[in-house]
Amino acid sequence: MAPAPSPTGVLVQRRGSPDVDVLVVGAGPTGLTLACDLRRRGLAVRVVERLPQPELKSRGKGVQPRTLEVLDDLGVVDRVLEAGWSRDLRVRWYVQRELLVDLRLPGRDPLLDIPHPNLVLIPQWRTEEVLRERLTELGGAVELGRELVDLEQQEDGVLARVATSPDGAGETIRAGWVVGCDGGHSRVRELLAMALEGESREERFLFGDVEVDGLEPADSGYVWFDGGQYLAASPFRGLRSWQVQASLPAGTEEPGSLELLQRLFTERSGLTHVRLSSPTWLSTWHSNVRLVDRYRVGRVFVAGDAAHLHSPVGGQGMNTGIQDAYNLGWKLGLVVRGRASDRLLDTYEEERRPIAAAVLSGSDLGYRAVFGADPLTTLLREHVLTPALRVPAVQRAILGGVSELDLNYRESSLAEEHGTPLSATRWRPGHDDERADAADRLHFARGVHAGDRAPDGALQDAATGQPTRLFDAFRGPHATLLLFDGEAPTDDGYTALATIADGVERRSGADLRPWVVVWGRRLPAGLAGRRVLLDPDGETHRRYGATAEALYLVRPDGYVGLRAQPAAEDVPARYLERLSGRAAADVPQPATASPTGTPG
Repeated sequence: MAPAPSPTGVLVQRRGSPDVDVLVVGAGPTGLTLACDLRRRGLAVRVVERLPQPELKSRGKGVQPRTLEVLDDLGVVDRVLEAGWSRDLRVRWYVQRELLVDLRLPGRDPLLDIPHPNLVLIPQWRTEEVLRERLTELGGAVELGRELVDLEQQEDGVLARVATSPDGAGETIRAGWVVGCDGGHSRVRELLAMALEGESREERFLFGDVEVDGLEPADSGYVWFDGGQYLAASPFRGLRSWQVQASLPAGTEEPGSLELLQRLFTERSGLTHVRLSSPTWLSTWHSNVRLVDRYRVGRVFVAGDAAHLHSPVGGQGMNTGIQDAYNLGWKLGLVVRGRASDRLLDTYEEERRPIAAAVLSGSDLGYRAVFGADPLTTLLREHVLTPALRVPAVQRAILGGVSELDLNYRESSLAEEHGTPLSATRWRPGHDDERADAADRLHFARGVHAGDRAPDGALQDAATGQPTRLFDAFRGPHATLLLFDGEAPTDDGYTALATIADGVERRSGADLRPWVVVWGRRLPAGLAGRRVLLDPDGETHRRYGATAEALYLVRPDGYVGLRAQPAAEDVPARYLERLSGRAAADVPQPATASPTGTPG
């Protein structure tokens, strides 16, 4: 990598080894997620936060199913589920003070492929508290009251000047890499002269965390609309505090206050007996729809709100930031440890910026539908969209659309597809060995693609005989190689899969963990001593499209990087060499699978 320019454009040469591998600027959900992920990979991390103490603000209060999977991998999902509200969510929706929809969402039980299918309502400060606890357990800490004031990039590190007192006294930290997770007013983004492109909406809102007395039932969320006027109140499990939101009338100059929030609440709900009190947070706000022009400058990155600012509709801003961190963490881990070329870090922007753009577009469309005050939008919202919320299919579509489970990296340079060539295809029906026939090729083409989220599956650990899940195999900082034997395995096939598993593990060490997934209830003798998962009814094979022999390489962030049918040792070997940069020039371009699974 060429020496990187400093923010002033002056090239600074090497001045010694870093004091810390990664400096994380900002201790919100994005920065804490990244710090936890890097610490469990053994990296030296410092987290600096300009605020003198953690904020008690509810802000991003919805944790989506895909984010729950990230928190599961980090070992904290049970704490979030215990503190949050994920079942029997109720919303009472009023138009012009008339109750149009009394909606109760009972929540779904865990699914075979989705262990956490429900949105969890939890104040953002509590999510941050859980992540800080986890960071402490991993040997890290948040340094409060330490504000970044300058960055100077060098050939192999970054000098970050951090102020530690009001008069500007502080220290200079030399870090290998710096990640700005410091929010919408990011100092890192400012120092890098990154452009935050997009627009701001004219509508202004008043948000507050307050106690609410007299609003019954107290286990329900409330929404009131009257033309362009909006009011909402959401309770939190186990807390007296509610989050109350109200749109501000055009031209309002009055500063945000409890008195103003109380007046708007009474005017729009008509509930004169309900009292708001004990505010812990009050803030005026307007919606921004903005995306940074680049995610990386040399050895410095931005993530979360420092990179993209969202409408609150759909509850995806915080979730998108957490997943930025999850995408970047494993890549930084490999690069810092010398296990991959720093070109791998370019795929962070390649993968995450299109996701942010898509989420921004969707949430802005939702914002216009929810808050638009023009006559047509108001008519559609009050007489079409609101009544439609009673329909279960509409509820599922809305919740599924914001869950972020379907977001993918199929267009990423890290996504490789290798299909069965025609010469290796059996054209006679019936299974008598591992080779794919025409039906198997079709199943593979319809299965989980490279770039997709790798779904969970219910399995049995062959070594212990105990029930387990694919996510148990994925959990941890490693990548995972799944070697599916198909519906009609043979002893020769088992030997071949064992050879692949041994070879890949020998090359990769702890970075990659291979598992052979066997269709059936019996551990084959040829796989003794190896990691084996039993798929008694073939459900996981079918979900992945692996009715014939196939392999899937699942990245540390739970997305499929590579899939191939049939399984062959040289395919993952070449893929891993490409990531490492050791043999990039010698790696052939991957075959692109056609809709029928044949190379294009």
